[in-house]
Amino acid sequence: MAKVDFRILNREQVSDLIPAGAELVDIVARGLQAHAQGKVVLPPKAHVDLDDRFNGHLNILVGWAEPAGLSGVKVISDYVDNYKLGLPSEVAMLTLYDPKTGVPVAIIDATDITTWRTGAVTTIGARHLAPSGSKILGHIGARGTAFANIALMARQFDLEEVRIHSKRSETRELLAKRVREELKIKAVAVDSTEAAVRDADIVVEATRLEKPEILIRDAWLKPDCLLVCYGWKMAVDPATVLTASKVVVDDWRQCCVGGQLHELIVQGKLTRDMLHAEIGEIVDGSRAGREEGDGRIVFWHRGFAISDIMVGRAVIDRAQARGVGTSFTLFDGPDE
Repeated sequence: MAKVDFRILNREQVSDLIPAGAELVDIVARGLQAHAQGKVVLPPKAHVDLDDRFNGHLNILVGWAEPAGLSGVKVISDYVDNYKLGLPSEVAMLTLYDPKTGVPVAIIDATDITTWRTGAVTTIGARHLAPSGSKILGHIGARGTAFANIALMARQFDLEEVRIHSKRSETRELLAKRVREELKIKAVAVDSTEAAVRDADIVVEATRLEKPEILIRDAWLKPDCLLVCYGWKMAVDPATVLTASKVVVDDWRQCCVGGQLHELIVQGKLTRDMLHAEIGEIVDGSRAGREEGDGRIVFWHRGFAISDIMVGRAVIDRAQARGVGTSFTLFDGPDE
């Protein structure tokens, strides 16, 4: 039997190895394009619901991405009260496998991979769907992915102002301070959702609600804004979705099993025929992005394993090149 080597990377190591900026966005975009071209295998994510017991749940994301040459399984937790213990609300691990043999290649912390690939997908959506020359970003939610959204969109747009609202004042204040200090952009923490989203060119909903609550009213949104949403519970006005010029998702099959707008699907109000496209089709060029005359556009992304696998590939390639992480022989000898 051939020798099989295996690599383990912790969170600090992974954080240092994740590609940044345009390189990261390009890697994630190639995964979205592969999705549109049928060069992936992507079953809908599984969900272990523990919300009634521990105010949290687990998502299991699996897939194969041809451009990465890897299969992967990511388990990510999402626990509302983790901040009380000094823990991130989302903690993730990613295992990667050789798809030709099924042999495991690596196990790596994917907490920051999740954060940055989410920001990349948000940014890719905005690149194709936001109004030209967008200047004002309204961001609802201040958890880990929030800064990634803002930082990567700041590279795409000449943002003049970022308005941030979240349930806890301390989180929105800290995020606004970080944006000002690290990105050198005007950022204000506001005490209402309305104050954050009124007249914004791009609105991002990244909440973690414990139960559905309409936080973003249709009447508050600009006629031609982009609304990006990916929170688990419904937080956006159904009227915005149902009257949008275009509704775009990342993967329709996954949308049919849960997430932000799932209730509209259950009710028969949002159907596959009503979608303009999956975002990979727009990246691929087979479907148009924003066009002249478009009004509000809604982009709902649930996140999927392909993005994790694409970024995971880049991380382990860099780790191998730099000799980072713990590498050991998983097995070496004849099959018994």
